[in-house]
Amino acid sequence: MSRNDASWMDEVDEKAEQQAETGRRPNAEAPQLVRKEAKAPARATKGFYIQEKHAMAFDKLVFNQKQAKGKKAPELAEEAIKILLKKYGEDVKSL
Repeated sequence: MSRNDASWMDEVDEKAEQQAETGRRPNAEAPQLVRKEAKAPARATKGFYIQEKHAMAFDKLVFNQKQAKGKKAPELAEEAIKILLKKYGEDVKSL
Protein backbone atom coordinates (compact mmCIF):
# COMPACT_ATOMS: atom_id res chain seq x y z
CA MET A 1 0.00 0.00 0.00
CA SER A 2 1.56 3.28 -1.05
CA ARG A 3 0.83 6.64 0.55
CA ASN A 4 -0.04 8.08 -2.87
CA ASP A 5 -3.02 5.77 -3.02
CA ALA A 6 -6.07 7.12 -1.13
CA SER A 7 -7.37 3.65 -0.25
CA TRP A 8 -5.59 3.72 3.12
CA MET A 9 -7.93 6.53 4.20
CA ASP A 10 -10.92 4.34 3.36
CA GLU A 11 -9.43 1.52 5.44
CA VAL A 12 -8.86 3.78 8.43
CA ASP A 13 -12.35 5.26 8.08
CA GLU A 14 -13.91 1.78 7.94
CA LYS A 15 -11.95 0.66 11.00
CA ALA A 16 -13.10 3.76 12.92
CA GLU A 17 -16.73 3.12 11.99
CA GLN A 18 -16.49 -0.50 13.15
CA GLN A 19 -15.00 0.58 16.46
CA ALA A 20 -17.76 3.17 16.91
CA GLU A 21 -20.46 0.57 16.26
CA THR A 22 -19.04 -2.02 18.67
CA GLY A 23 -17.99 0.50 21.31
CA ARG A 24 -14.63 -1.22 21.69
CA ARG A 25 -11.56 0.88 22.16
CA PRO A 26 -8.23 0.01 20.53
CA ASN A 27 -6.49 0.23 23.90
CA ALA A 28 -8.93 -0.85 26.60
CA GLU A 29 -6.43 -0.11 29.39
CA ALA A 30 -6.00 3.53 28.41
CA PRO A 31 -7.95 6.04 30.52
CA GLN A 32 -11.09 7.36 28.90
CA LEU A 33 -12.55 10.82 29.34
CA VAL A 34 -15.97 10.72 30.98
CA ARG A 35 -18.06 13.82 30.42
CA LYS A 36 -20.65 14.80 33.00
CA GLU A 37 -23.72 16.48 31.63
CA ALA A 38 -24.76 19.37 33.80
CA LYS A 39 -28.48 19.84 33.37
CA ALA A 40 -29.64 23.42 33.74
CA PRO A 41 -33.05 24.12 35.28
CA ALA A 42 -35.90 25.06 32.95
CA ARG A 43 -36.13 28.82 32.54
CA ALA A 44 -38.81 31.19 31.25
CA THR A 45 -38.31 34.36 29.23
CA LYS A 46 -39.80 37.49 30.75
CA GLY A 47 -40.36 40.49 28.54
CA PHE A 48 -39.79 43.64 30.52
CA TYR A 49 -37.93 46.82 29.78
CA ILE A 50 -35.34 48.43 32.03
CA GLN A 51 -33.46 51.69 31.83
CA GLU A 52 -30.30 51.72 29.72
CA LYS A 53 -28.08 52.46 32.72
CA HIS A 54 -29.41 49.39 34.54
CA ALA A 55 -28.92 47.22 31.46
CA MET A 56 -25.34 48.44 31.06
CA ALA A 57 -24.57 47.86 34.74
CA PHE A 58 -26.01 44.33 34.53
CA ASP A 59 -24.01 43.61 31.36
CA LYS A 60 -20.85 44.82 33.10
CA LEU A 61 -21.57 42.58 36.07
CA VAL A 62 -22.15 39.59 33.77
CA PHE A 63 -18.88 40.32 31.96
CA ASN A 64 -16.94 40.56 35.23
CA GLN A 65 -18.45 37.29 36.45
CA LYS A 66 -17.61 35.63 33.15
CA GLN A 67 -13.98 36.74 33.50
CA ALA A 68 -13.89 35.36 37.06
CA LYS A 69 -15.56 32.09 35.93
CA GLY A 70 -18.47 32.95 38.19
CA LYS A 71 -22.22 32.93 37.65
CA LYS A 72 -23.85 33.41 34.28
CA ALA A 73 -26.52 36.00 33.41
CA PRO A 74 -29.59 33.81 34.17
CA GLU A 75 -28.20 32.85 37.57
CA LEU A 76 -27.44 36.49 38.39
CA ALA A 77 -30.95 37.56 37.35
CA GLU A 78 -32.49 34.80 39.48
CA GLU A 79 -30.37 35.93 42.43
CA ALA A 80 -31.61 39.51 41.97
CA ILE A 81 -35.22 38.34 41.82
CA LYS A 82 -34.78 36.34 45.04
CA ILE A 83 -33.44 39.47 46.76
CA LEU A 84 -36.46 41.48 45.55
CA LEU A 85 -38.90 38.80 46.66
CA LYS A 86 -37.28 38.65 50.10
CA LYS A 87 -37.45 42.45 50.39
CA TYR A 88 -41.20 42.44 49.70
CA GLY A 89 -41.98 39.43 51.87
CA GLU A 90 -42.49 36.90 49.09
CA ASP A 91 -40.87 33.53 48.57
CA VAL A 92 -40.00 31.65 45.41
CA LYS A 93 -41.39 28.41 46.81
CA SER A 94 -44.76 29.92 47.76
CA LEU A 95 -45.62 30.89 44.18
